[in-house]
Amino acid sequence: MLTITFSNRFEPLLDILLARLEEPPPSPFITEQIIVPNAAMRRKLELAIADRFGICANTAFSPLRAWLTEQMLPSQQASPYAPEVLAWQIFRRLGDTAFTGKHPRLSGWLDKADATMRHDLANQIARLLAQYLVYRPEWIAAWNEGKPAALPGISAAAREDLAWQSELWRSIMQENTGASYLTASDAWLNQPPSGATAHLFCLPEIAPLYIDLLGHLGQSMDLHLYLLNPCREYWFDIVDQRRLGYLKAKGLADYHETGNRLLAAWGRQSRAMIELLFDRAMPSCDEQTVFISNAEQGKHSLLTLLQDAILNLAELPAGGIQPQSDDRSIEIHVCHSLTRELEVLQDRLLALFGEDSSLKPDDVLVVTPELDQAAPLIDAIFGTAQAARRIPYSIAGRNSSRINPAAAALLDLLSVASSRAPASAVFKLLQQPIIARRFELQQADLEAIHGWMTEAGIRWGLNARHRQQLNLPATERYSFDDGLNRLFLAYALPSGGEAPFGQRLPAGNPEGSAASALGGLWQFVRQFDALQCDLRQAKTPEQWRQTLLALADAFLSPEGNEQDDWREVRQRIGELCSNMQAGCGELPIPADVLHGALDEALDDSAHAGVPTGMVTFASMASLRNLPYRVICAIGLNDGSFPSWQRPLEFDLMEQQRQRGDRQRRHDERNLFLDLLLATRERLHLSYTGRSVRDNAPLPPSVLVADLLDCLHDALATPEARQKLTVEHPLQPFSFACFQRDGDARRLSSNAEYHAALSQKLRQPLTIKEPPAAPFGIESDEDEDEDEEGIDRDALLFFDAPLPSLNDEWRHVSLEQMLRFFRNPCSYLLQQRLGIAFPEQPEDLADDEPFLPEWAEKNALADRLLPLYLSGATDEAIRVSAAAGTEYPPGEMGQALLEQELAALNQFADEWRHIASQPTLPPVNKTLEFTLDSERWQLSGAFSDLRPAGLLRCRFDDTRATDYLAGWLHHLLLNAIAPDGVERTTTWHSRDGQYTLQPVDNAREQLQQLLSLYRQGLNTPLHFFPKSAWTYARTGNLGKAASVWQSWNDEFGEGKHPAYRLALRGADSPLDEDFTRCAKTVFAPLLDHINDSRLK
Repeated sequence: MLTITFSNRFEPLLDILLARLEEPPPSPFITEQIIVPNAAMRRKLELAIADRFGICANTAFSPLRAWLTEQMLPSQQASPYAPEVLAWQIFRRLGDTAFTGKHPRLSGWLDKADATMRHDLANQIARLLAQYLVYRPEWIAAWNEGKPAALPGISAAAREDLAWQSELWRSIMQENTGASYLTASDAWLNQPPSGATAHLFCLPEIAPLYIDLLGHLGQSMDLHLYLLNPCREYWFDIVDQRRLGYLKAKGLADYHETGNRLLAAWGRQSRAMIELLFDRAMPSCDEQTVFISNAEQGKHSLLTLLQDAILNLAELPAGGIQPQSDDRSIEIHVCHSLTRELEVLQDRLLALFGEDSSLKPDDVLVVTPELDQAAPLIDAIFGTAQAARRIPYSIAGRNSSRINPAAAALLDLLSVASSRAPASAVFKLLQQPIIARRFELQQADLEAIHGWMTEAGIRWGLNARHRQQLNLPATERYSFDDGLNRLFLAYALPSGGEAPFGQRLPAGNPEGSAASALGGLWQFVRQFDALQCDLRQAKTPEQWRQTLLALADAFLSPEGNEQDDWREVRQRIGELCSNMQAGCGELPIPADVLHGALDEALDDSAHAGVPTGMVTFASMASLRNLPYRVICAIGLNDGSFPSWQRPLEFDLMEQQRQRGDRQRRHDERNLFLDLLLATRERLHLSYTGRSVRDNAPLPPSVLVADLLDCLHDALATPEARQKLTVEHPLQPFSFACFQRDGDARRLSSNAEYHAALSQKLRQPLTIKEPPAAPFGIESDEDEDEDEEGIDRDALLFFDAPLPSLNDEWRHVSLEQMLRFFRNPCSYLLQQRLGIAFPEQPEDLADDEPFLPEWAEKNALADRLLPLYLSGATDEAIRVSAAAGTEYPPGEMGQALLEQELAALNQFADEWRHIASQPTLPPVNKTLEFTLDSERWQLSGAFSDLRPAGLLRCRFDDTRATDYLAGWLHHLLLNAIAPDGVERTTTWHSRDGQYTLQPVDNAREQLQQLLSLYRQGLNTPLHFFPKSAWTYARTGNLGKAASVWQSWNDEFGEGKHPAYRLALRGADSPLDEDFTRCAKTVFAPLLDHINDSRLK
């Protein structure tokens, strides 16, 4: 007997199911069969059964298609018509020119297709044939008998498609188990199983063929269908307003009406399925209905009124609804980006939890059309919130390759191995813990390897052979082999050795314990090279199974929970290779086809999201039809949902659409209707309605627009309509988010922004208080909050000078003072507070240098200039230059290198002439100063003095720091005034030289600089060498500001992290203190300098 139970709510259907499960089965060995649409529904029922009976046991859950296949073919492991099996059979046949050559339209698509494109086409055809089996079984039956499908009036192109598709299907049927499958199906229809019971729960879509099969099954077994029906009236003749207008124009509007516009526009899929059930199955089944009205339960919010209007097939009364002032049952939020949508959502959820103590995190569902795009933003906003604002959450239903480390590593290995092996991509492989663990590489090892790869010039390509396989010149330079040889030279040769060996220079410093990291890198590259060679060969399915498992053994080392992840990957590999074997036999499969197929197999989890005990973020369909007190849908932008998908050009179903056909846009519209009806108290919708660039308005999803139109017509006053939509400012720290008399739905609970904005505006603001100690989360020990919960990060970093210096700070070396003036804020933070700013490693370069960069030029000069000055031969210098990696190979690189060698040679000749005098014995001196009754000492040493004075050189353009360094040393030279030494300084650079004349008041100048040094050790000194040098030279504060703000330079001085931290919260750094310091340091320098470049 077939029994159908209809309800507009999930809860009564669940109660009826549980009541029926309470009835004892005929035998304790009979398993209860429950057919569910997805994993989320399965989890919900498992928990409900366990809650009712104490345990969920002896119950089998299955999808509808798998269950029907099992009923027809109990011994069959999988349907031979499953798309994943059909695809490989079709892939093999698409490579048969004897077949494709007979069909010009098909061969036209395949003429220039490679194996990957052929596999993509095979996948599309397989999915299409699987749909034919379900939605057009009469076509399949005709093709089996050698007859054409009945498609009158189709185009010539469609007739060609019909010809090759029918022949393709017949060729598939002649092989494998196709005929026996149909024979078994016919036998099953003639003698279906009897005596069993099955429950089909909340299936959102049942194909017409399945309805017929269920009707047939219902004659011999007990089938209970529990279906959601949004309307208790007869609503199968309703159409949306646009369709009704079309029918009226054609004179075909008899018996058609609109009823409820949203139900007519969004409920087509449900309407078609229920109508087919009435037509095909209802005459021989029992029907039960349990419809629940919100009004009967005393609920009268805007949301419940809308749900009741749908239930009763009625429109909301035009202008007849005046919601309560506190009615927030439907909110539509307009933001500038998905990030802002999530920030707004976080504030609104905190507000809801604060207003209603009975609301729990697992009462909230958040859905979005683009879950993978939103996932990192969700983690960034919800995962980093402080304890007072932290909400337990989970992201359900993400693709396996994004959350399964074993799957991600395996796919990345295959991807990089089939590429040119860029250095950054290979290093990212090593950074994955599951791979690094295999080669015993720790975090410190990876940091060292990153630096070695840069120093060794590793850019791309494993070796010359690998490059040749890519049809590129077989050169070693900048490859992994070349870089590893340089690293091994550095390990083997004595420390400091820079002489070429075998036309290579050593690189890096892999000494001592670092040898194990170098060994791990070498082992990885060696095995990766073997993998790259192995992937160039096509393999049979069984060979691919062995290769993939061996690949995992060689590169992956799972531990802990990763063991379960790896078992899942092994299972997917086994299923994929079995499908390949069933469809292709021993046909060799290329690596790129295998890679694409494995990617699809591992990512086949978009609908595997399950409810959790937290706020659940999921895709739109993952938790379909499950009721929640609060449902939030974010990212409802125009074109995002419902999405638009172009039908296949050869899809014959598009030629003649039938009732019950599944169409993606109709499915997604019905999904939105299901979300609306599954919401019990609050519906939160948001979309990007303003451009982040120019604030221009952007349209929402057509579904949001439909909802707004419906509600605007029903609401009585413009104020009520306006309250539906909330427009949020661009930034979360906007004044509007803390305005006392503003919209409460805009208010933020972010204490950090509140504190910073209050201080900035010097006025009290309103903040939405989060719930106290939400969900039992305690504050982290490392969170820096004061007693009022205000993060001091938002305030001034230096709100008072540091404590006075003790005696040990008053002994200063000239090198310390020079480091200080190069960056006073960095020196202060590091020396007084222990805050260091290590240089961030640059990203690994993936291409050979087209032109040498500044760093490469300096490295070459540092290496070759001593050779020039020592009198080395030109041949020795050229051999050393060619052994490095600073200049690219080839004629252009050689020409640029020759220019640089000529410049170095000229510079060396000039310097030999300038520094022809011998150096004098070293001079050490300590000077004493009194600063506000404090005794200070400044010490310095010179080891390169000559009778002509202090001579320095650097093969680079003269910079502000070069002038500063020369000036400090010059002042000390003049203060010491050693005998037999002129009190002048000459600084020779690539672009010229400057000379500093004797300074009579050198001690006074040093005392002023020492005073600035003392000041800068207590509070940030507003001295910034580049900006100060520009101001001292030009007297133009605007030009100094351009250097500081870097309007034309991404490496502006003000972007240094030390300046940004030490000066945080302060007013403009280029103030009176800045001009005073600039003049104090550089004005005397400019009075004593001879430099033609400064005129």
